[in-house]
Amino acid sequence: MPLEIEVEKLSHLHVLSLRGRLDSAGAPALESSMKTVVETGDNRVIVDCAELRYVSSVGLGVFVASAKTLTAAGGGLYFAGLTQHVRSVFEMVGFFGLFEIYPTLQEALDSPQLRRSE
Repeated sequence: MPLEIEVEKLSHLHVLSLRGRLDSAGAPALESSMKTVVETGDNRVIVDCAELRYVSSVGLGVFVASAKTLTAAGGGLYFAGLTQHVRSVFEMVGFFGLFEIYPTLQEALDSPQLRRSE
């Protein structure tokens, strides 16, 4: 299944819900979506991975580049709802030490850090 991206604008951040496979074929679409979000001026993005079945090193690179851009703008990149495969990959590459990762999207939205408006 190719990558599908749903972008939702909330009052204080964006949620990108990913579905399918994030590999070299889907990475340009994610880069484009992230660029569009950053251009809106929002600097906090939650990536909902509940339906993301696969992520390659190219996809991880998009996450890292996006995180750098968002952090430089005073915000950050957050993850929620990791599937087993994505969780394994994130653990293997050390993302758990770099990013805030929430069990579910709702828990991310309810967290004090992401609830507040800036």
